[in-house]
This record gives sequence, structure tokens and C-alpha cells, in this order.
Amino acid sequence: MNRRLDNMAVLFPLLAVLMVVAVAGGLGVAFTVIHETTHSEIGVLILGVSLVVGVPAVAALLQQRLDP
Repeated sequence: MNRRLDNMAVLFPLLAVLMVVAVAGGLGVAFTVIHETTHSEIGVLILGVSLVVGVPAVAALLQQRLDP
């Protein structure tokens, strides 16, 4: 049982790092593709603002729905 906990102690931080790399890499690719296809910063600005405003808005709505 102790050996299993030791394995998870290594696995969870590794998975967390991999998830951060995947999300950051995906956002980087998305921003680069939008910038290269539109040849301006407008698309990148729209995506960035939508992420900055949209993610907290969705989190707030989900929090209200989940709280009794």
C-alpha cells in the first residue's frame, strides 16, 4: 500500500506539469495561428479578451448554479 502512495506522489505532480504544458502550448499555438491567418493583432486581442472575461464569467455562473 505504501508503494502505491509513493508512485502517486510522483505521478500527480508529473501529470500537473504535463497539463500546464499542454494548455500553455495549445494557447500559444492558437494565438500564433490566429495572428498568422489574420495578419493583424485584432484576432489575438479578441481571443485574449474573451478568455480574460469569459473564464471568470463561466466560473461565476457555475458557482452560482452549484451553491444551494
